[in-house]
Amino acid sequence: MGKNYNGLLDKRAGWVAFWSFIVLSVLAWTFSKQLAIVLLYVPGHEIQDIFLFERATLVILVVITVLLAFVVGTAVLAHMLQKSTEASVSRETVTDLMLSREQFRKLYDNSPVPYLLMDDVGNIRNPNRAALRFLGGTLEKCASTNFYTLIKDEEKSKQTMSMLRTKVEHSVPISQEEMCLLPLNKKTERYALVSIYSLDRNSPVPFKHLVALVDISKEKESERVKTDFLLLASHQLRTPLTTVKWYIDYLLTSTKIEMSSVVKEYLEQIYIGNERMIELITTLLTVSRIEMGTLAPEYTTVHINDIVHDILEELSADIQKRKIKMQVKTEGNDSLVMDHTMIRIIIHNLLTNAIKYTPYGGAVTITSTFKAHACSISVVDTGHGIPLEEQDKIFTKMFRASNARKVSTSGTGLGLYLSKAFAENLGGEIFFQSEQEKGTTFTLALPRVAPGA
Repeated sequence: MGKNYNGLLDKRAGWVAFWSFIVLSVLAWTFSKQLAIVLLYVPGHEIQDIFLFERATLVILVVITVLLAFVVGTAVLAHMLQKSTEASVSRETVTDLMLSREQFRKLYDNSPVPYLLMDDVGNIRNPNRAALRFLGGTLEKCASTNFYTLIKDEEKSKQTMSMLRTKVEHSVPISQEEMCLLPLNKKTERYALVSIYSLDRNSPVPFKHLVALVDISKEKESERVKTDFLLLASHQLRTPLTTVKWYIDYLLTSTKIEMSSVVKEYLEQIYIGNERMIELITTLLTVSRIEMGTLAPEYTTVHINDIVHDILEELSADIQKRKIKMQVKTEGNDSLVMDHTMIRIIIHNLLTNAIKYTPYGGAVTITSTFKAHACSISVVDTGHGIPLEEQDKIFTKMFRASNARKVSTSGTGLGLYLSKAFAENLGGEIFFQSEQEKGTTFTLALPRVAPGA
């Protein structure tokens, strides 16, 4: 049991007051005698009336004693009032803290967002009701579960799990990481945006990490249904479009069919439109495979310089038409182990956008830098740039910047979405810097050898 220090201090204060009063009283007695002599002294005569002297001394002593008692009593009373006020405030503070704690506990338990606490190694404690429903288990079962065991095996790549554990152990915040979790009742897998925050990194309490789970299972199911529909529709559309392409190609190249120049021009326009539709269908099929996780890279040795020159040759007509000043810079050995199709699509999309959205007479520079274990490919243009308020959406599916729509009505809004998905699939990333009416720089960063190659 701890000591009652407040009571001990009160006793000490009382004794100090008592002895102070005694000492001051003795001093007052001595002082009262001296004061009486001064008051009754007549120059040249001794004090003859002893009774009068003692009475005067007593009166003075009483007056001084009363004053001392008043001063000491006032000090003691003030001290007692202060201690009483502090005790009252302390009781109110404790009551408020207890009330706040109870209110927080109710909010935590009844929150629609699943919350739970976790220690450095992933053991779960104190899941709220929403978390119990999400995880499909009882409080006792959750208490004996490790959070990392709930993550679906397909997502437990060594790199991801190692990074996740390291962040938790070092109290690095994790914000809205999409994860597929397997509930304790072994029913349908659930998708969640997982956020993990350290309540106090220096706290000795083991369960100091707050885990928030935002259930996005319905959204993922809706995306899956849309993706399935898109995949089916794309497959069904591709066949008739290919058939149309064959017939138009036959009409344009056949020497047995005579047609006027006007009819031939119309057929060429139909052929171009059909090609665009086939390209769009192919892109949509690729998007579907990416979202379904069925797009597997095919790794081979590729040479970036060859790919760049091939794409520039393909785009040469547009480059000359718009009088774009092209510059290609290369530093280091350009060979990588990558999926040729994916990396070609990325570079093609970046160069196509740079040329399309750079005004006549502008400049586009592509710079490739190759180091021991990594490389970067940058495409710099002097084009219209991307509005600041729209930059966070630039890699979103079907999104096109407002100024880009004014420059060119054609475009699917899928190019950069695909480029980002391919870059991540190859173990790299793509990022940009842009200032409106001054230009944009897109940079593709890749390892020399793709993971899994």
